[in-house]
Amino acid sequence: MKRITSLLIWILFTPLLTLLVWLFASHTLVLYINTFFYISISLAIFFFIIIVVQEGILDPTSYGFRRLKYQLTNKKHKDTLENDEFFKPTQAKKENYFVTPWVKIAFACNLFYLLLSIVISFAI
Repeated sequence: MKRITSLLIWILFTPLLTLLVWLFASHTLVLYINTFFYISISLAIFFFIIIVVQEGILDPTSYGFRRLKYQLTNKKHKDTLENDEFFKPTQAKKENYFVTPWVKIAFACNLFYLLLSIVISFAI
């Protein structure tokens, strides 16, 4: 039930937001499609960034920079950072990551709307 509710929310969110923005502008079909494209691409990029962060793709990069910082510190500061798990990490990534399901649904819906707006714009 939660999945259906989340799917329904994200299916309706982008078109309703587009309609709301379109109501405050001139009422042409081209402007509606352009607004639909801008909103769907913005939300798709936003949710893609959330997915990248939640999946831990940037963790090895962070691990490398933290290890480099630890290696480049002088002996006096190394003693204080010796037991710090953040600045002297032992592994690059966690064992498993949890990506919230609504983020995947929102990304998929907005990606579909992005492709739909491109197809509609070429059809007109």
